[in-house]
Amino acid sequence: MNTAINSLPTSWDAVGGATRFGKIAFHAVIFFIAFLILFLRRPDAILNAQFYCEDGLYWYADAYHFGWRCLLMPISGYLSSLCRMIGMFSLLFPFGQAPLVMNLCAIVAGILPIHIFLSSRFNSIPFNFRLLGSFLYLALPNSFELHATTTNIRWHLALAGCLILLASPKSGRVWQVFDFLLLALVVLDGPLGILLIPIAFALRWLRKDRRYDLALAALIPGALLQSFFLFVAPRRPAPNGASIERFIHILGGQVFLSSLLGVRTLIQLFQAQSLFAIDIAAILVGLAILGYALRRGPMELKLFLVFAAAVFGLGLLHPLATTDGNHVQWEQLQVPGCGNRYYFFPMLAFLVSLFWMVSTPPLSSKVPRYAALALLFFLPIGIVRDWQYRPFDDLHFHEIAADFQRAPSGTQFVIPLNPGVTMQLTKR
Repeated sequence: MNTAINSLPTSWDAVGGATRFGKIAFHAVIFFIAFLILFLRRPDAILNAQFYCEDGLYWYADAYHFGWRCLLMPISGYLSSLCRMIGMFSLLFPFGQAPLVMNLCAIVAGILPIHIFLSSRFNSIPFNFRLLGSFLYLALPNSFELHATTTNIRWHLALAGCLILLASPKSGRVWQVFDFLLLALVVLDGPLGILLIPIAFALRWLRKDRRYDLALAALIPGALLQSFFLFVAPRRPAPNGASIERFIHILGGQVFLSSLLGVRTLIQLFQAQSLFAIDIAAILVGLAILGYALRRGPMELKLFLVFAAAVFGLGLLHPLATTDGNHVQWEQLQVPGCGNRYYFFPMLAFLVSLFWMVSTPPLSSKVPRYAALALLFFLPIGIVRDWQYRPFDDLHFHEIAADFQRAPSGTQFVIPLNPGVTMQLTKR
């Protein structure tokens, strides 16, 4: 098996795409396939596009009312600059098309990590494994909150930034500019980019590569600005309700079990009230997998696991799992399907560890490889059961948009949004 793995092509260059045109054509095909997969998971994001929560409530409405001033308006205690810019961009189109424009931007951001992962930056990983990993990323169970919503674009953006840091640095001027701008956007669109700074410092020290100074130059100023707003801007209060029992349900069920079996399976176990013992078993197995990867894995895998754990910890420190903030947050987070954006990185870390254990020659015993392979046999269950996302409630946005277009200036509109919130607009 080791010989077969070593014989796999490591990049598109190795399978016939060495020319510039071949690389462009390859990435165009990858983008089309990825877009098609995401479209099939929830077609209404394109065919019946509607604003989702903050997409309309803040990003569009604030851009409409305040213009460029909205870029310095924090939400939940931090800046969301890219979300704000997408809201500003959507103003260039008719009001009825604005949700579609924002959904398309979110889908493009979701596809971006795939192009980075399939580039020559990751030639050390066999090409076929990267293709498989890219598909599993697109088909990830328990991740519907992150699909085609500008509000949650920061999670995909943070993944792209993390991949840029972990990959082999590109030396060309164009790529350096691209990396700098992307990392700057990551840290200006929420607090996740701040957690990339220790990763960049570690890589600068371990690889002895001064090109990471550019990454730090992109991250640190934005992190200082975000930190300022985190200290001075109010964050919506919400009771936390942390407890050991709830943590067991969150980590065991929402992270480890749902990443393999999917949220629909988790809902059935939850309703049967037979989940606690299963969650404990899932935690023991999941932590054993992550512990093995932390001990035996390559430096890049270890740093990714550390980053994922930091993101998970930050999310649990002060989560906002519900739109009104009146519920006990950890109580809500243990409910299958609630707040699954917080589990995106730990689920990826768990699955990446499993695939690394399967694809890497065993250092001593073959038991870890076979154990990981046995767990991955359950993954198709989660992919199939969670493949189709439930469409958003049809709130007849296009009819409202037509009324908005015909209304005279000064008319006030209260527009219903998913999930159960409203957007207020005053026609200009």
